[in-house]
Amino acid sequence: MPFGSAQDKSQGDGDRRNLKPEKGLGPPRGRDGQGRHCRLPTANCQLLLPLLLLLPLPLLLAASAPADSTSLFPLEPRAYLLGHFHPDTSAGFVRLPERLSGEQRHWLRAEAARDLERLVAAAEAQGVWLYVVSATRTHNRQRALWEARFDGSRTSMGRNLLELFPDEGQRCRALMRYSAPPGLSRHHWGTDVDLNSLSMAYWESPAGRKALDWLEAQAGEYGYVMAYPAGRRGAGPSYEPWHWSYQPLSQPLLRDFQRYVTDSEIKGFSGAEQVRLDWRKFVFGVNESLK
Repeated sequence: MPFGSAQDKSQGDGDRRNLKPEKGLGPPRGRDGQGRHCRLPTANCQLLLPLLLLLPLPLLLAASAPADSTSLFPLEPRAYLLGHFHPDTSAGFVRLPERLSGEQRHWLRAEAARDLERLVAAAEAQGVWLYVVSATRTHNRQRALWEARFDGSRTSMGRNLLELFPDEGQRCRALMRYSAPPGLSRHHWGTDVDLNSLSMAYWESPAGRKALDWLEAQAGEYGYVMAYPAGRRGAGPSYEPWHWSYQPLSQPLLRDFQRYVTDSEIKGFSGAEQVRLDWRKFVFGVNESLK
């Protein structure tokens, strides 16, 4: 299945050579006469100081504060992390081109989509075909998937959990090994994708093994990490060779998740009471490199 390619158009830092001093403006940009760093000529600094003193103190503090991780959020943080939005009308999201997802409509954060295109093009150049079968999911979509598996109208990894686990608590715990509860899916963030197939039989086939070997060796160069590798300790979904996460965004988002999301947001779906007992273990039961 052929795919197109995309080039990385990132730019360097530019020329960092010291500039010659202008007459009457003090030491050159770079270092002053005593070897200390100086961003502006001395005369300019003397002119700016009185202006800075006129600014309100809160504005000065805000200007000097380090960038906050909320800059990662394209909309209100809690709504974003829980999936209460529509990616097709939200800033920061782009629709994946057909060469990555066929006729399916899949959306990702723009940064994640850019590097995913580069990843797919690099794989194609080495004879490995990759395509997206799932990307951003809203809270409503995740709830529909959860409820269908919880009530037995849809199987989970080929098993009818309603028949296997009549007790709702046991059924909920079993389902969390294969599906994320609404509000706790990494797919809400627009940083994670499922590739090629959700069937373990595919990933154990020669074609699947070839794709997986390439991803494990090369995906990290494009920012992508397997979210749920084999051999993890603790809670969280079972091994998912198809689930890959864009680390530059998803890692800081995970660190902020507990800051914005509380027990009170875990509601509105079957088994929510059980999920509230273990949701933090579930959310943080990921690849160590994503924490």
